[in-house]
Amino acid sequence: MERVAAEEPPAGDRQVEQRPIELILARQLAAALAVPVLLMDGRGDTLFFNEPAELIIARRFDEIDELSFEQRAATLAPRDEAGQPLPAEQLPGKVAMRERRPTHGLFHIHGYDGVLRAVEATAIPIESAGGHVLGAMVILWRRPEGKGPDGSPPGPG
Repeated sequence: MERVAAEEPPAGDRQVEQRPIELILARQLAAALAVPVLLMDGRGDTLFFNEPAELIIARRFDEIDELSFEQRAATLAPRDEAGQPLPAEQLPGKVAMRERRPTHGLFHIHGYDGVLRAVEATAIPIESAGGHVLGAMVILWRRPEGKGPDGSPPGPG
C-alpha cells in the first residue's frame, strides 16, 4: 500500500483548535448573560467576551477574535487603585486559576478607545471533570470613578 503525504491546508484556511466542552458551554452561558463577561483559557488568553463587555473594552469581539493574554494586558494596561501597573499575576482571572477559587478585584483598565475605566471583576475558575484548570470566567462591571465597591466615596485611610 502506498503512503500518501498529508496535504497542507490552503494558506487562507485556519486550523481551529477544539476546545473542551466546559469552555464551549461557558461561552454559551457568557453570550446569554446581560452582565459583562470575559472568558479566558488556562494560559490567560481571551477566548470570548460578550456584548455588554464590549462597552467596557470598547471593541467588538468579532473585530478581535481571540486575544492573547500579553496582547490584552498591553492594550488594557490594568492599573491598581493607586494608578500603578497591576502585575498580571494579581488580576482576578489569573488568581482564580492559580488558587482554584473565586476571587474579586478593583482596578482600572484602558479600553481600545484609550479611556481609563474603573472596574470591578469577579473571576471563577473553570475546571474539567478530571480537576484540570481549563480557564476562568471573569464578570466585570464599571464603577463610578473614585467610588468604593458599594458605590460610596472611599473612607478615611
